[in-house]
Amino acid sequence: MKLMKMLIVIFFVSLFFVARSYGDLIDDVCKKSDDYKLCVNSLRADPRSSSADKKGLAHIMLQLSLAKANVIYNQTLILLKKPMESILKQCIQICRDNYVLAVLDISNAIKYLDENDLDMAKSEATIAIECPVTCEDSFTEWRPIRKNPFKKENDDFLHFNHVMLNLLDPL
Repeated sequence: MKLMKMLIVIFFVSLFFVARSYGDLIDDVCKKSDDYKLCVNSLRADPRSSSADKKGLAHIMLQLSLAKANVIYNQTLILLKKPMESILKQCIQICRDNYVLAVLDISNAIKYLDENDLDMAKSEATIAIECPVTCEDSFTEWRPIRKNPFKKENDDFLHFNHVMLNLLDPL
């Protein structure tokens, strides 16, 4: 009976340390990111993150980036249906075209990560990071400078991709 009690105590103590180590992994990974709060909140919102290793956290961030890319792409489609000046329309079309590529690149990165081809996953994820930069740059190419309607989403997307690249590097 004493042995059984001892085993139960050891089991629960072990569970405590395992759960604690995963929490620390999220904190450790997010400390390297451009936006600690965004990283932690995003990962902790996904129930899979509590038991994920670094590869699992990278997978979660890739999926979040993919979802954000799809949202921004759909926003460009909605905006392009509205009347606007031609230069602003060109800027939004550039964003649309870039986010189509980002969706493809991130989808490929997820596929390569699942196949344990980490070099290709990193490569595809790195390519996707150019999308919000190119989108943002398109609004400053012509005078007067136009306001990017996707500024916040672009910035969030860029942060997600930096976090994800930080997660892919040590794998």
